[in-house]
Amino acid sequence: MAVGCAVVATNDLAAQADVTLEVGASQVGPAVGLQADDARFAMGGVRASLFGTGGSGVYASVLGGTVLRDSTGGSFVSGIVEATVRDAWSTRWSGSMDVRLLGFGIRDPFPYRTFAAEIGPSVRYQPSGASIEVGVLAGIGHSRWTLWRRLGGLTRTFEDDLWRIGTTAEVMVGSPTVQVGLAGSAHESSGMTYASVGGRMVFAGGWGALELRADRWDTPAGFETTGGLSFAIPLGAAWSFRGFFGRSDPDPLTLAQPGSGSGGALLGWSVYSTAPTPIARDALFEVLSYDADSNRIRMILDDVPAGARRVQVLGDFTLWDAVPMERDGALWVAEVDVRPGTHHFGFLVDDEWYLPDDAPDAAPDEWGRLTATLVIEGAGS
Repeated sequence: MAVGCAVVATNDLAAQADVTLEVGASQVGPAVGLQADDARFAMGGVRASLFGTGGSGVYASVLGGTVLRDSTGGSFVSGIVEATVRDAWSTRWSGSMDVRLLGFGIRDPFPYRTFAAEIGPSVRYQPSGASIEVGVLAGIGHSRWTLWRRLGGLTRTFEDDLWRIGTTAEVMVGSPTVQVGLAGSAHESSGMTYASVGGRMVFAGGWGALELRADRWDTPAGFETTGGLSFAIPLGAAWSFRGFFGRSDPDPLTLAQPGSGSGGALLGWSVYSTAPTPIARDALFEVLSYDADSNRIRMILDDVPAGARRVQVLGDFTLWDAVPMERDGALWVAEVDVRPGTHHFGFLVDDEWYLPDDAPDAAPDEWGRLTATLVIEGAGS
């Protein structure tokens, strides 16, 4: 394909910021090996993000929950801060460095708290229609919990220094709207060895995103099957709805075991948001919306040969299927979903291949036709 590259879209946007308040509820089953009823919680919190050019940025979330009447478990508070630095090395290769800080605390039925930090680089290769990502990670942490007997008044405190090192790998193939793939990981930790292998299926579009996943874990306590359904759906300009239903994964760093089943949902209201700044209208495309999995792009063609009756756009993000463009005054326009990565495209005018003379960084492909190159680097989290 073409070797020229015009890096645009989310890495040509100004810094994007968002602050969202959330409320919801969840039900969590006991950890493996425990005999107890499900715990039910009312939850609320706030999440915020700030992402700049190229997808680098920071995400933070604080969530608290209070146990509902006639339910086991105890009230909790959790927090997480994630920072990502991304860099595109070429049209297909990119790298990133991720840092994560997390904390969790609960008061009843026994006081418990844990803190942890992780860091890890990863490398991504994105040929047409696929994405291959391999990473390593390392983390440290500390946990403390207290057990007491009400009648005897005896107490005992347990403290653990936590650590882990590991590798992860993921391969995804498909279109911008439907992707399937495999994922795996291996970890050495203070709780001994963990390993996993599993499958993924992701659906994304203007309506939101949905992921189905299933994993088989080899843990110190034996084999466990986890996974479920997670979703994120925008509800207008300011509202959103997200949740998860299934079995949570074990955490080799904090030593949390998978539960027997859980589910929860949060309704969010964005109290502050900066809209993306589109690129200039004299370009061939502009960004309408973006997230980590798919970006809505408007293709714009204003230099069409006189007398044209039909104009279409096609590229690897359409699997080279021609998408009709509609006339808008002197322009021809079409909206397409484009997942993050490097993409090549062109146009058909009355069934003849066409690319404007001023197309940025156009280059001939192996068939000798000129194609434009579009690099989309997701800026959401």
